[in-house]
Amino acid sequence: MKRRTALHVSLGAVASLALAACGGGNGGSGAGDTGPAGLTIGLSSAPNSLDPAQIATGPFLNYLDPAYATLLTRNTDGSLGAGLADKWGYEGSGNTEFRLRLRNGVKFADGTPITAADVIKSFQYFQKGSGPNASYYRPLTFSAPDRTTVAVKSPTPNPDMGALFTPQFLGGAIISPAGLKAPKKLASATFGAGPYVYSAAQSVSGDHYVYVPNKNFYDQSAIHFKKITVRVIPNVNSQVQALKSGQIDFMFGTPDVAPTIKGDTSLTVVKKPTTWAGLFLLDREGKVVKGLADVRVRRALNHAIDREAITKAVYGAYGTPVSQPAMPGYDGFSPEAQKMYPYDPARARKLLAQAGYADGLTIPVNYGSFDPTTAKLVQAVQGQLAKVGVTLKLKAATNFGGWIDDLLTKKYAATALSPGQGGDANFYAQQAGFTKTGIMNVFGVKDPDVDAAYARLAASDAGSSDAAAKNLTDVITREALALPVSGADLIVMHDKKLHGVQFPQGSSLPTSATVWTTR
Repeated sequence: MKRRTALHVSLGAVASLALAACGGGNGGSGAGDTGPAGLTIGLSSAPNSLDPAQIATGPFLNYLDPAYATLLTRNTDGSLGAGLADKWGYEGSGNTEFRLRLRNGVKFADGTPITAADVIKSFQYFQKGSGPNASYYRPLTFSAPDRTTVAVKSPTPNPDMGALFTPQFLGGAIISPAGLKAPKKLASATFGAGPYVYSAAQSVSGDHYVYVPNKNFYDQSAIHFKKITVRVIPNVNSQVQALKSGQIDFMFGTPDVAPTIKGDTSLTVVKKPTTWAGLFLLDREGKVVKGLADVRVRRALNHAIDREAITKAVYGAYGTPVSQPAMPGYDGFSPEAQKMYPYDPARARKLLAQAGYADGLTIPVNYGSFDPTTAKLVQAVQGQLAKVGVTLKLKAATNFGGWIDDLLTKKYAATALSPGQGGDANFYAQQAGFTKTGIMNVFGVKDPDVDAAYARLAASDAGSSDAAAKNLTDVITREALALPVSGADLIVMHDKKLHGVQFPQGSSLPTSATVWTTR
């Protein structure tokens, strides 16, 4: 039961990304306020909570970012930037101790000063939460050397600890003492230190959420709108119509709807490869499918796939063929790994024969049919593998919970995660699927080479981390621990009057709405 719960909360962020970006059903009526005085964002789903320790990530950050400033931010060049903290860095060597110094004079929205003790209490609350990132914080311990300094210790090396205090990981979104004293209220009210506060009086839960300026925010010049509204419009086509008519200013698109605004001079599309899609080869010790314990079989699967053809058929102009579990433009992407598995069915058949599977083999695979794009991808892979004698026996789940339940039966030797995985530094991106304690490693497979490469990355410094991250990807790819096929783009569509909508280097999400302007 604990394993099932952990999988639900740890992978919930991925499911929320799919739901928020795709959606279905009828459009919501919601209120909005566009124009120079207001910004309106359209999303497909309401938030599961406004509590930083419970909320899903991905597009749902638009419900949180306005009201919760984080200790650190992410600059457009990918580097860490100041937030509530204006000084930060590792202490000593070994990547186990990190310190943050609070900016002078910062306050919560209720006017109370923020102290290091407040930050620590917020971290401790977050550690107990069920949100998708809580597991990264649970091993950490915190102390306050003085009123403005927070010291963080990790029991094991972490080369990218600063990332945990940026918006993407949520733990750095500090909650006020008033919120921590009434945790049930955190689900429907905000208790942060961001440039805006949630206005329940102007909002209707499930329909539209309104944020108004915080008079106690430390930088009033950074408040660019008199109001930010997030409208819930479940149907993506209805969102497009709202964008075209000026009812909303921003939305997340899909490969189907993005081309429909072509020719509209007032609108634009921004896209970026963010997550890789394909199969996790879970049964690498051959408990269900003996052949998967042989690296020659796993490599054969990788040579049997025409990634360019599948990517074009499934994603059109909004995908990138990838043969590694890392994305172009992100930490750990390896040019060497990208060349390891050219499309070569003859080579695939030869490897299968060498491994004793000249007559082929059958691999049971579960996936989520609730994501049509993933279903299309898996079926395309099934068709191509059949040409070299490999049969994928597919089991579709109609919802995310069903996919997890199937995964935990350990009857399936491989799985597809909808809509994909990636978008983080390699230290975080490869934990779930390939380390010995990874949440996706349901068979508990131990890969000594992966563990060694991961340990080298964990202990690396600024001068060696890039090479160590690429080495980890190379090891995973060389051992063919997965069958990556395509890199899917995250697509955003917005009114051209919005400035500052872009993807920071190394980030899978666009810049926060709090930094956009209509200058």
